[in-house]
Amino acid sequence: MNPPDQISKASIRRWLALVGLLVAAVNLRPAIASIPPLLELLRAELQLSYSVVSLLTTIPVFCMGLFAFVTPSLIDRYGRGHTLIWAVVAIGLATVARIGSHSVVVLFGTTVLVGIAIAITQTILPSLVKIYFPSRVALATGAYTVSLTVGAILAAGLTAPLYVLFDSWPLSLAVWGILAFVAVPGLIPLVRDDSSEPDRSPPDASKSGPIPWRNPLAWILMLFFAISSTIFYSGLTWLSARYVALGWDEATAGLLLTAFMVAQLGGMALVSAYGDKSIDRRPWHALMIAIVVISTGGVAFTPLSYPWIWATLLGVGTGGLFTLSLTLPIDFATGENATDRLSSMVMGGGYMLAAVGPFVTGGIRDLFGSYVPAFVGLTILGVVLTVCAVRLSPRSYGTIS
Repeated sequence: MNPPDQISKASIRRWLALVGLLVAAVNLRPAIASIPPLLELLRAELQLSYSVVSLLTTIPVFCMGLFAFVTPSLIDRYGRGHTLIWAVVAIGLATVARIGSHSVVVLFGTTVLVGIAIAITQTILPSLVKIYFPSRVALATGAYTVSLTVGAILAAGLTAPLYVLFDSWPLSLAVWGILAFVAVPGLIPLVRDDSSEPDRSPPDASKSGPIPWRNPLAWILMLFFAISSTIFYSGLTWLSARYVALGWDEATAGLLLTAFMVAQLGGMALVSAYGDKSIDRRPWHALMIAIVVISTGGVAFTPLSYPWIWATLLGVGTGGLFTLSLTLPIDFATGENATDRLSSMVMGGGYMLAAVGPFVTGGIRDLFGSYVPAFVGLTILGVVLTVCAVRLSPRSYGTIS
């Protein structure tokens, strides 16, 4: 095969890989984002406390952390493509099973299964970026985080109208499983590429190498991911409920949540478009953290003055931080196998810590009878995030194996 043919084939495989990234990512949030618009309804119908109903968000996030640690072993045994396609199918099956979630056992059981499948799926994606797009990390990461957010936006914005249409909240939750089965054909090229991935990074440590628990920098990356995810999931869970408690109806509060999710696309697009312009991403970290601190403070202290501005800013800030946090394993790992291991640590530990956020927020709401202290806590977390960001120097890129 002559060089032009080789280049053409590699280009086609990258485009197919990008399609695989996008269709996998769109399935990562609907099963979670479809819950908050119906949170008050679920709480009342199932007679649950605020703390317990918040577990519907907390449990999948915790599972997304815990089961990220098994992903490198699954990849070693079955390959990235095979592992990815079965994980996406599992998301679909678990979500469709919510048709029976008038039972608390079914609702919470499917929530656990969804969290496990999402954990495996999203831990694989950074290594695919490392393999197929090593010189365009922010662009490729931004592309699939935009796809992820589109899935979340659809679920956040359409679940309440679907409930009105179907007059069934279990059906309005279950319908999101269809996306996973639609995505399967787009993942088939990645299965075929399991044994022949283009432009691999230089060989790194063996596939069975250990997760870098003893590396202090890896812990900083995990903490950055944990704090930024805590702010996002707490906002996702309680932003609309905050405004329902202030007298808004569920539909309007759902639109506010949709605005929050749509605004995430702005933050992701900014990082995706300009994040590769400079090797040092810390100025972007500072900008997004500042936006988060301002917006969470606004929701806490002056929620009715500028609600749409606060929701929009919170979306931009958390969206940008999410894309930036997903570039961390790619930037700091030595190669694709090291990226798998570092991703499992950063996402695994990060999501397990972040899972506490919505639960604690709900607990604070129960304790004080107000959302103000909870959102003040998110503002403080934004300030703490700055300390982690300072340590993310490009001089340490490619040093974690």
